[in-house]
Amino acid sequence: MTKSESKTPADRDATAKAAPVRREEGIRDTVEAIAIAFILAFIFKTYEAEAFVIPTGSMAPTLFGRHKEVVCDGCGLPYPVGASQEIDQESGLLQHRVRHSSCPNCRFVNDVFEAPVFNGDRIVVNKQVHSFERFNVVVFRNPEEPHINYIKRLIGLPGETVRLRQGDVYSRRSADEPWQIQRKQRVDRQLAIQIPVYDDRYPPSRLLEIGAEERWVPSIQAAPSEQDRDGVDFAGWPAAANAWQEDREERSFSIAPASADLSWIRYRHLIPSAAQLQAAANGTPLQSPLAPELITDFCGFNAESGSSDQGRFWTSDLTLRFSLQVTDVSNPDGFVLIELVEGMRTVQCRIRPADGNIQFIVRSATDVATPPVDQVIAEGQAEISIDDEHEICFANVDDRLLLWVDGDLVPTDQPAEFTTDALNLPSNADLAPAGIAVSNGIGGRVSELQLLRDIYYRNDLIVLSSPEQVMANPYTSEFNREYQQSAVEEHISPLFQARQSLSNCLRSPAAYAIRYAEIQEDLEEEYGDELYFALADDEYLMLGDNSPASKDSRLFDQYSRPMRGIRSNRYAVRTTDLIGEAMFIFWPHGVPFLNGGKGFGVMGHGSNGRNPSLKPKEYPLYRLPFYPDLSRMKLIR
Repeated sequence: MTKSESKTPADRDATAKAAPVRREEGIRDTVEAIAIAFILAFIFKTYEAEAFVIPTGSMAPTLFGRHKEVVCDGCGLPYPVGASQEIDQESGLLQHRVRHSSCPNCRFVNDVFEAPVFNGDRIVVNKQVHSFERFNVVVFRNPEEPHINYIKRLIGLPGETVRLRQGDVYSRRSADEPWQIQRKQRVDRQLAIQIPVYDDRYPPSRLLEIGAEERWVPSIQAAPSEQDRDGVDFAGWPAAANAWQEDREERSFSIAPASADLSWIRYRHLIPSAAQLQAAANGTPLQSPLAPELITDFCGFNAESGSSDQGRFWTSDLTLRFSLQVTDVSNPDGFVLIELVEGMRTVQCRIRPADGNIQFIVRSATDVATPPVDQVIAEGQAEISIDDEHEICFANVDDRLLLWVDGDLVPTDQPAEFTTDALNLPSNADLAPAGIAVSNGIGGRVSELQLLRDIYYRNDLIVLSSPEQVMANPYTSEFNREYQQSAVEEHISPLFQARQSLSNCLRSPAAYAIRYAEIQEDLEEEYGDELYFALADDEYLMLGDNSPASKDSRLFDQYSRPMRGIRSNRYAVRTTDLIGEAMFIFWPHGVPFLNGGKGFGVMGHGSNGRNPSLKPKEYPLYRLPFYPDLSRMKLIR
């Protein structure tokens, strides 16, 4: 009998537990664990979820592709600038460098040539979606390029016809039905995709230093007969002393209980000219005052200096956000009034602090000479505590009024909705489209004023001679010529020239209204139903949030699809092409630190060597060290 055989069962168990695992067994276990992990990851990726990287800026500002992050020298606003155009998407080689960018807040032109560049957002996509809803962000394969994954917002549903009119989405199921505007049913999504117009927390200091007027001012409205129709008098809202007291250091306005019926502070959309921006850069006094113009679909993500496609279309769906502190309610019927202008229609939110009553009011007029008619379309209730600061957010988007108080949507007795039947054209009042007033007996303070706008979907499209037409090969020189000949609204002359002329009318709403109505009439007369997107029972319409710079359903070409026997509409995405719904940004990009916040560059760009002035080897692809940008790790709305 051996020594080991004399051990008791308990001894043998203890020895077995203590014995080390043999090296071969450890390696085998590790390999098995890795194999199982890969199998599980494959199953998860194939059937449940998958990670994607956003390459371009077609979904900005919801999702960032390759971009730079800039702090404006004119106002201090931090903002992103798209940089996907710098590299060839196929080879990854550097072919261009973004040199300048116009700030979306003050329009100061910033030098961004040396600004660090970052890769696009990394997102998780849910592949187990039973039904795709309108306004969800969706990953899909373009039937024209099935090897490429696209990501856009779902706009049109199977079986309906979609129409884009003045930036809004309309649809119907048959020609006998009226067009219905499509609102974002998830109001948190509506808030998430609003685009900044002006943030008073970042005043245009370089312009103010050389004599420019503030955009938000205490004001007394000029009588209609005294208003200059070209906006020289700041759209009828010149700076004028009233009961409001301004604190430019704190960027706030305060008012004691006033005796006047209404005391206003007013926003004027003052946009500097090229000469005024040059004066700001040089520090020389302004030779003329800034003039107001219409708010447009200008997108700072695209704002590389020299772009001719920036800010062409008047945008009227606005949201006003600010901090409100009511300090005195000596009149129980006193109220705070928030106003947004939308052409011949003005919308208001009236808040009565004494009892928290909220009224939504639509003021409509048939023309400038007719007094407006007020209609209370909905009422609600919110708690406004005296002396407490409240975050107020009032939105007029998609023909619907909404109010949030401290982040909570105020419920109403009925939907605060209205309809727009014909074109809604701008008036002189749209040059000063936002205001806040208090009635007598109300004292308070407002600050952190932010004006935002909704996405404006441009109605760009391709018109083919027949549904079966095959366009030129995208990889040949003939393609660009044929593609531009087919792109109706943005590229065909004289329509292209007509659209360009809208940019010259932004300081004169009357001229803009006439020109825009003429262009729309010409388009309807020449193209009729071809301006709409009719979807079959298994087709969807997908649009990018960055409408001025997105190749989406509107502009899909048609080359390989017919040759592969695919009979779907040129602009459609089929049910079989859908991959999943974008869920979460899990890694925006690393934020570098040290070395003045730029980190240290690692690995320069590759280049074909044709343009050494781009300095590809001195232009880092990555920067170390870095930390995660937690502020942009979020659910995708």
